[in-house]
Amino acid sequence: MKKAVVVFISLILGINSFGQSSSNKELENNFDGLFESYSYYNRFIGNVLISKNNHIIYQKSFGYADTDGHKKNTKKSIFSIASLSKSFTAVGIMKLVEDGKLTLETPISTYFPDFMPDYSNDITIQHLLNNSSGMEANIGRTDDNGNGLMPEKTAITFNEVLEKFKESKLKFEPGTGYDYNNFGYLLLANIIEKVIGQSYANFMEQTVFKPAGMKNTSIAFFNSLNQKAQPYFGLGMDKFKKLNASFHPSWLQGAADMNSTTVDLFKFMQALDNGTLLKSESMNKLYTATQAMGVNEMASGLGWVIDKKGDEKWIYNNGLLPGYASVMGTFSEKNIKIIILSNATSVNPVIDEFQGEVTFVPEITDKIISLFQGKSIENLPIPTKIKNNSIVNVTKEYQLDNEYSLLIKKEGNTYSLETIGKKPWSVFTYTFSRNAEENDDFSETALFFANAMSTQNFEGLINYSNDNDQMKGLLGTEEGLGQLKGMWANFLQHAGKFKSYNIYKIDGDDVKNVHIRFHFETVDIGIVLNLNTNHKIQGMFMDDSVKTNHINTVKLIPISENEFFINGHQNGGMQDLKIIVSEKGLILKDGSINFKAEVINP
Repeated sequence: MKKAVVVFISLILGINSFGQSSSNKELENNFDGLFESYSYYNRFIGNVLISKNNHIIYQKSFGYADTDGHKKNTKKSIFSIASLSKSFTAVGIMKLVEDGKLTLETPISTYFPDFMPDYSNDITIQHLLNNSSGMEANIGRTDDNGNGLMPEKTAITFNEVLEKFKESKLKFEPGTGYDYNNFGYLLLANIIEKVIGQSYANFMEQTVFKPAGMKNTSIAFFNSLNQKAQPYFGLGMDKFKKLNASFHPSWLQGAADMNSTTVDLFKFMQALDNGTLLKSESMNKLYTATQAMGVNEMASGLGWVIDKKGDEKWIYNNGLLPGYASVMGTFSEKNIKIIILSNATSVNPVIDEFQGEVTFVPEITDKIISLFQGKSIENLPIPTKIKNNSIVNVTKEYQLDNEYSLLIKKEGNTYSLETIGKKPWSVFTYTFSRNAEENDDFSETALFFANAMSTQNFEGLINYSNDNDQMKGLLGTEEGLGQLKGMWANFLQHAGKFKSYNIYKIDGDDVKNVHIRFHFETVDIGIVLNLNTNHKIQGMFMDDSVKTNHINTVKLIPISENEFFINGHQNGGMQDLKIIVSEKGLILKDGSINFKAEVINP
C-alpha cells in the first residue's frame, strides 16, 4: 500500500568547519570514494559538479548515457533536470517584475479571469512561485481525495488543462500554507507568454540561457540527441532497463520540462551570483519571499528551497521524473555549489509502489555536505575474499530470541543467511517482528485496540479513550467506529488476508507511543497509539516506518574476515544490514540498532 566501486571501508574524515576544510585533493579523493561506492552497487549513474570559490574542484561522470550504444556519460551529457526547471521559471518571472511588467502581488485573475473565478482573485503570482496557492488543481500529483492529474504521453494544450481544472477549489486560503504544486508553474509559464507576447521557450532562451552562456540547455527537446543521457529504471539493481516513453512535456511546461548539463547549471548559478540575470534585490527576493513548509525551518522560496545544514544556510532545488533525478544547491556564504544529474531511478516514481529509495541523489548530497562540514561518512563496503580457515566457513545457527534464529550457509564461494522460526519474518523486518520487552498497562490498552480492530468487535473500546472529544468520537460513536471499520476494510482490500499482530516498540517517558504491526497476506501495516499517563488513547496515527518483506534467504557479501554486508535495496527496497560473526555468536546491525544472537550447539 502507499501510505509510500570498489569501496573504501575506512571512514572519510574531514575538518571541523567549512573554513578549515581539507585540501581540494583530499576532498577529491573523498568524493571519489563516495561516488565509486554508489556506482559499484549501481546506486548512481550520471554527472556531478562541485565548486568552491567559483572554481570547479570535482567534476566526473559515472555509468552510461546509452547502454545500447555503449556510450558513457561525459561532462557534455544532457539530462532532463525535472523540477530544477522551476528555478529558471522563477528567474524569468522576477525579470518581468524588474522591468515593471507585473508584480508578485498581481492576482492570476488578471490573466485567467474565467479560471476558478471564486478564488483566482485571491491567488497571486507569489503564491504560485512559493507553492502557497492552496489550489486542489495539480499535475503529477494527486491528493487523498483524487484531486490532480497525471501527465500523459500525448500532448495537451494549456486551454485543455484549464478546462479540466475549471471546477477546482482551494485546500486552504492562499498564503496560509504550503502544498507543492506543478500546475502553478504551468500557469506561470503561460503568464510569461501573455505578458511578453512570445513563447515561453523563446523568452527563456533570450532572457536566461543566452546571457548565462548556457549553450546546451533547452526546453521540451534535447539540443543534441547525440549527447542525451537516456532515462533508465533499475537503480541499485543488477540491470538497468531503458524507459522508452514517458509523458509529453506540454503537461509540465515551466515546471519540469527543461534539459541541461552540469556545466550549464553551474553557469546559471554563477550568473545569478554576479548579477548577469537579475539585480541583487530581485535575486534576494527569490530566497526571502518564502512560505514555511512545516518541516523544521525549511521554507519554500521562489523556485528554491531554503534550509539549514548545521549552522549554514543551504539554498537548493531538486527534481525527480521517471528515469531522472537532480539537485542544484549552494552554501552561498561559503560559495560552495553542488550539482548532480542522474539518468536512472529505481522505478517510475509517478505510478509504481516501492518501499526503497527511488533515487539516492539526496542521500549522496547529504554525504557531500557532511564532508564539507568536516563530518565523517561511511561508504558502502568493499567485497573481499574470506580465508579458507575462517570461522564463517562452517554452517551454524544463531538464536536471536526464543522465536527467531539465523542460519549462515556457505556453498562454494557464496554465503547466504536464512531466517528460521516464527513466520512470517525476514531479517529486514526483525525489528518489527519481535515483541516489545515492556508488558504493562500500556501494552494492555494497545492489545485491546489491536484485537478490536482485527476482530471488528469494538465493544468496550470506549473505556480506553481519554477525555478528548475527538478520540471519544472515534472510539465510541457509530460514526467514528464506521471510520475504523472502513479503514480495516481498506487494509483487507489492499493487503489481503489478516494473519496476526504484535507490539514491536514502546517509547516515550510518561506519555507513551505504542507501535503495533498488523501482519497481512501481502503487506504489513503499522499503527501507533499515543497513550497518556492513565493508559488511555489520546491519539492515533499510521506508522510509516513499518516495512514489508517476506524474503527469508539473502546473499551475504563478505567485507572482512568476519563481517558481511546485506544489500537491502536489491531485496525489495529494504534497508542495508550488516552481520558480524564471532566464535560465540553474531551481531545483526540494523542502522544504529544491534541485535545479538548466540550460537546454537557450538
